[in-house]
Amino acid sequence: MKTKSFILLLFISHFLNAQDILNIDINEVVVYSNRAQNQENITNIQIISLEEIESAPVQSIEDLLEYAINVDIRHRGRQGVQSDISIRGGSFEQVLIMINGIKLNDPQTGHHNLNLPISLEQIEKIEIITGGASRIYGNYAYTGAINIITKKICKNSIDLSIGHNNFNSGSLNLGYTKNNYNHNLSINQKISDGYIKGMDYSIKNYYYQINSTKNGIHTLINAGYTEKEFGAFSFYTPVYPNQFEKTKTTFASLQIKTEGNISFRNNLYWRKHNDNFILFRENPSLYQNFHKTNVFGTDMNIIQKTKYGSNVIGMEIRNDNIISNVLGEELQNPIQIDSNNFYFKGANRTMINLFVEKNIKLDNINISTGFMTNINSDYGNSYFPGIDLSYHIKNNISFFISYNKSMRAPNYTELYYKSPTNEGNINLQPEHSENKEIGFKFKQKNLITNVTFYERNGKNMIDWILLDGDSIWRTQNLSRINTIGYELNSIIDVNNILNVNLPISSININYAVNKSDSNSNGFQSAYILDYLKTNLSISTRQIIKKNLFANWRFTYQDREGGYSNFADGTENEYLPFWLFDVKFSYNAFKNSTVYLELNNILDKKYVDFGNIPQPGRWLRAGIKINL
Repeated sequence: MKTKSFILLLFISHFLNAQDILNIDINEVVVYSNRAQNQENITNIQIISLEEIESAPVQSIEDLLEYAINVDIRHRGRQGVQSDISIRGGSFEQVLIMINGIKLNDPQTGHHNLNLPISLEQIEKIEIITGGASRIYGNYAYTGAINIITKKICKNSIDLSIGHNNFNSGSLNLGYTKNNYNHNLSINQKISDGYIKGMDYSIKNYYYQINSTKNGIHTLINAGYTEKEFGAFSFYTPVYPNQFEKTKTTFASLQIKTEGNISFRNNLYWRKHNDNFILFRENPSLYQNFHKTNVFGTDMNIIQKTKYGSNVIGMEIRNDNIISNVLGEELQNPIQIDSNNFYFKGANRTMINLFVEKNIKLDNINISTGFMTNINSDYGNSYFPGIDLSYHIKNNISFFISYNKSMRAPNYTELYYKSPTNEGNINLQPEHSENKEIGFKFKQKNLITNVTFYERNGKNMIDWILLDGDSIWRTQNLSRINTIGYELNSIIDVNNILNVNLPISSININYAVNKSDSNSNGFQSAYILDYLKTNLSISTRQIIKKNLFANWRFTYQDREGGYSNFADGTENEYLPFWLFDVKFSYNAFKNSTVYLELNNILDKKYVDFGNIPQPGRWLRAGIKINL
């Protein structure tokens, strides 16, 4: 209680006695919701800017993504260990994750989608596209897509931090330019004993990027590697809580873009993922799973500029391969892993997506329409049309409406996994949805507000369910689930609107509500019906004195569904909760910043996934030195 009172008094004291007031102009950042990427966005797309990234009280991409509207991060392990991400009340399998437009979803399971090798220091911005986007991006973009954009050239810096639970983190970032080639290199490592026993971790990230522009040709090469070893306390089942996991992710990509009235944008990418899951940490030989996935893909686009917009044709070819000791069909010849273990099973599939898109700009009207044809070696052919339309009523007010169909094919875990507590279903079919949304945007110097209403009609939804009286979680296609919701995002310059001199910059407010029309009578849903009903996020920057700032974030979450207590078997509902986070930053010298981060200031005890308790108050302090 003394700590809470002290922090509150510190805030009030400096709030009332701030010396320097920061007045800013609010600028909307344009991102693109089409394959041409040369016309302003039509639908409601949010961006996490460089300023927000640098000031947020977070040290992982997962925590940062919680700043986006209607994005739900359910942490199994903190600080980038493992988290599930969903958008608009969907499941964690239904969001496409990209780095610079390169798709990085794992065909084994969405639990590994955020195994990303980049540090926050390498990120320029993050684009969040809400709503079905299969006609633009293909598979996985069922409820939305997240695109992490890296910096063209990174500053040379060292970032060191320590904190509660024996937390230690070190990051080295280097940028170098020569002969029109920009090189970026990032090395990062985090270790901690964890906030409870069985939540310890070690994370290593390595990332390299080179980009250049010559004779109108833009070339970008990305390569990264991440390695994680972590205690997975109750991650996948509460029956045997003392679990452990090791993962390794490697990816590389080549992107080439040209300029002109007819231009080309081509991507070639590869992603490899190794997963070693140990059910009994105290005796690993009793039960282990070994999985290795390889993904190869190419994405080719031809873009024609016209007087009133653009025309696009594109094709994506992607091959997903897995070898495993439990997932897939029997291999003709087992593949040796080590002296004691073999890959006995495997699976392979190829997916081809064909895209056609027309973008039109006529005075106050923007239209983006097109369709995607999906050719799947396992599930045949399907078609996904869509249209987005916006109308500028006035210079600062616009109205938008959209209709899009989306799809997602089941992953290998959903199809093949079998354990003492879970069982996949080889007969699963892809899930489909129709997505409709309507909204408006209001923009002026001191206020930007977006309001969106959406409806998603899902068919053949894939979920893990536990039938009453059963002890095994099984995958199944649920017939139909309709989800509706609304979103409000506002960036408010309070000082200019009210003509006051408060020591704060703009206030960013995100508010979202989701509601599904189905319930889990007769069974328990693991994901689809276990969604975030209400999510409120408020963030602002406080100017305490010259060179001293505080970045505050307040969040409220209310989740549908519940979980079984592994200790006594009782059923528990998810309870709503508030969280308060802050980051103090002091520009101590010309080239260095000292910072202090405090998460969960009020030491709130809460659960947002299964039986995994979330961390209480967590303090970290560090220094960043620009070289």
